[in-house]
Amino acid sequence: MEKAKELTRNLLALIGVFTLGYWLAAVNPIYASSDHASGDDVQFELQGVNEASSLLVYQPSTRTVYVYRGAMVGNSALQCNFKFELTKPGGVIHRENCAVQSLNP
Repeated sequence: MEKAKELTRNLLALIGVFTLGYWLAAVNPIYASSDHASGDDVQFELQGVNEASSLLVYQPSTRTVYVYRGAMVGNSALQCNFKFELTKPGGVIHRENCAVQSLNP
């Protein structure tokens, strides 16, 4: 009888943990603008919070992904390292270096 109670308790705890994980994983993308109906929203994702981190920025209107490496180290002004233009599904994706930009306006 004691074994059945322990098994039931463990099973309920396991279901609770999976439910909590599923609920926490249902994250929507973060939009840089407040109007997502236009289809021109910029989406971004920070990959890792360490010296090997990258910031990925996706612009749907041009179907381009911009990559900023080392987003959490060094200078606070980030320079785009390279970009991917997603032209045709299933086609070749070319990586292009971003143009060097001036830090002073």
